[in-house]
This record gives sequence, C-alpha cells and structure tokens, in this order.
Amino acid sequence: MRIKALKQVESRIELEFPSSSDAEIVLRAIEPEISGSPSERTSTEIESEGNILKISITAQDTTSLRASLNSYLRWVMLSNEILELKNLKN
Repeated sequence: MRIKALKQVESRIELEFPSSSDAEIVLRAIEPEISGSPSERTSTEIESEGNILKISITAQDTTSLRASLNSYLRWVMLSNEILELKNLKN
C-alpha cells in the first residue's frame, strides 16, 4: 500500500475573550511573531472580530503545524495572563 504525502495541513482556532479590547490587545501582542517567524514551512494569519481572536495556520507538514500551534497558543496564554494581572491591579 502506498501512502500519498500531504501537500499541506491547516488549523483554525477561535479564542473567546471577555471583551473586544482584550482580544485586540492580545492580537497586537502576538502580531510581531508572524513577521519574525524563523520557519518558512508555515504561514499564519491572525485577526480579531469583536471579542474573538482567530488564528489560522497553514503548514507544509504536521510537525511544523504542531510546533506553530504550540508557539502561538503559549504566546496567547502568556498575553492573557499579563492582561489578567493588569486587570487585578485596576
């Protein structure tokens, strides 16, 4: 049996935030990572729509997709934790 290689893989994630301003802040925090990405094996698009942050990743293989997903989700989690700390101080 011959297995055909994948041409590319894609993932889309939608993350809900308490407010549209929170989603926009996280978007601006992680946007520089798109242009500074060291890998040419993935492309990423990020946008916010109201309080929803949408991340779309297209990769040449599943390994690259997994690595990118892990990176972006870590950056989102970190940005969100910083936002929560900021909100506690206010």
